[in-house]
Amino acid sequence: MNKHSSLNILLADDDAIDRELFIEGINHTGITYTINEVENGEQVLSYLSGGIEKPDLIILDLNMPVKDGRSTLKELKNQDQFKRIPVVIMSTSNSKFDIALAYDNGANLFVVKPDDFKELVHLLTSLFSVFSPSLHLLRHHN
Repeated sequence: MNKHSSLNILLADDDAIDRELFIEGINHTGITYTINEVENGEQVLSYLSGGIEKPDLIILDLNMPVKDGRSTLKELKNQDQFKRIPVVIMSTSNSKFDIALAYDNGANLFVVKPDDFKELVHLLTSLFSVFSPSLHLLRHHN
């Protein structure tokens, strides 16, 4: 993103501690961002359908109550108004089945949640350096 742009992130994770760590990790990357937090897939879909500005990026956990990340991802990528929003799956799962299913259903990236905070910061820094230029272009073509 350029200096005047803020990355708009929708973070979907049912674990409040994981959400806090994610936000703390972002704070260490140096990017400018706004973040909205939800706890399950139903809230993701409700947020997106609410007419609020679409996020530039969705970070989606797989294992959530009410509606899990698997079915949420599939539903998002099957709706024209949401299918171009990049979705990064960030999960504790390292199951080959979960990884394959996520990519089959349209995930842009699948990463396993790091156990170490420094690794999380490194992961987020890499993630935003890869996605930020594309997100800026995508934002101006929607």
